[in-house]
Parts: sequence; C-alpha cells; structure tokens
Amino acid sequence: MSRRRAEPPQPTGQLTFEDALAELADEAPQPAAEGPQRTEAGAASPHLATPGEPAGDPPEETGDARPGQLVLLGEAGPDSRRGRAGAIPSEVWSALLGHEATRQRYEAKTFRRAPEACWYWTGAISSTGHGKLKAAREDGPSIVVTAHAYGYQAAHGVIVARPGEDLVIGHTCDEASCQNPAHWELIPREQNDADYRARRWRRRGPLADVRGAHGRAVAIRAAILAALGEGGDVEAAIAAAATAGLTEVDGLF
Repeated sequence: MSRRRAEPPQPTGQLTFEDALAELADEAPQPAAEGPQRTEAGAASPHLATPGEPAGDPPEETGDARPGQLVLLGEAGPDSRRGRAGAIPSEVWSALLGHEATRQRYEAKTFRRAPEACWYWTGAISSTGHGKLKAAREDGPSIVVTAHAYGYQAAHGVIVARPGEDLVIGHTCDEASCQNPAHWELIPREQNDADYRARRWRRRGPLADVRGAHGRAVAIRAAILAALGEGGDVEAAIAAAATAGLTEVDGLF
C-alpha cells in the first residue's frame, strides 16, 4: 500500500507579526556601500541582496530599484557585512537550507497553484516586491533572506559563483514575489538587464503595473490572504488584484 505524499502547508488568511516586523525593517535607512567585496580567490564577487537581521543590523536591498527582476548572489569576503555590497557565505546558506523549521516556514508562506502558474509569496515583501523570509539555523543567529534566493537553492543546491561570474536569479514571469521554481533562471547579469530592457516597455504584464513591483506584490498577497480567510475564490481574487494596476489586460492571464 503506497503512502500519499503530504501536501505542503498553505498560507492562512493572515499576515503574521513576524512578517510585518520584517517588512518594517526593509524601510530603515540604508548605509552607503564601502566598495566591492572580494572572494577568497580575489575576484570581485556578485552578491545576494537580502533584508537585514530582524533586530539590529540594517536591512539589505536588491541593489536595483527596477521591478520584477533582480536578486543578486555569490560569496562575500570574510570581513564583509551583509548589505548592498555584501553576501551570505555558502556555508551559511547550507546551514539555513538544512534547518527543517525554516523549510516548513518557507513552504507555509508560498501559495502553490497549478504547475505553470505563479506561486505568490504571502509573507513579508521588500520595497522591490521580493519575498522576505526569516531563516534560522542550528548554530548561529537567524537572518532575513530573499525568499526566492532561498527557494532556488532549496531546489538546486547552494550556488557558489566562480571568480569573475556575475549571476542573478531572474523571474521569467516578471513577478517579483513568485516562488515557482519553473519561473526562475540563473543567468548572467548582462542577460538579465537585456531581458528587463526588452520587456519593461510592454503595455501588458507585471512590469507595466502602475503600482510598481512592491504595490503589485502586496496587493496580490492581500487578495490571497483575504480570500483564504473568508473562504472565497482565491483564483478570482488573484486575477482581480493582478489586473487592477494594468491599463491593458486582454490575454494576460
């Protein structure tokens, strides 16, 4: 007799205090970068832009105010701080990814849908529209990380950039808060920038949303949580929230 595989937990119809606190942290003033960080090999390192510690450290940014595309990644030098020019070392990522409660928290905040659809984030959302996750580890303090950077590495393993590589995780769907691994690609920054330039002028699609990436992600999150809490039609709520900021919507969804 075969066992049925347990389904990942779905979000409840509310935003937790922890998420609200992480969101507020993202609004704190950012320190100026002190210059590029270096890997142990001596090459300039790409970096992963994440929010900061829930209490104390300043939050991180994506390093780019453009909607929908960028989260940077790589290794940091041993003396670097996380931040606009910092990174989370691969050994720390390994510890975060190996923490079962953090995995469960990530799954609980991801609203899974059909395989081809966007899986929207229902937890804290950064000023650039990306999900934020409080990630714990067995030995060391919890930190707040970019949700889809966590999800990508949970699916594919820890990314260790080679010297000279400048990689980003792009969203092929242009939805900054999307957690569907099928919608992510690990690509050079130049390609990501070119993709953004090619799509940003489209009159239809997420990048055309007049609310910006943050406003769009927050509106979709609110619609999902409200529908779940009221027992409503979640798909209809997502469609209404996603189209509310668009001037042309025919054929989008």
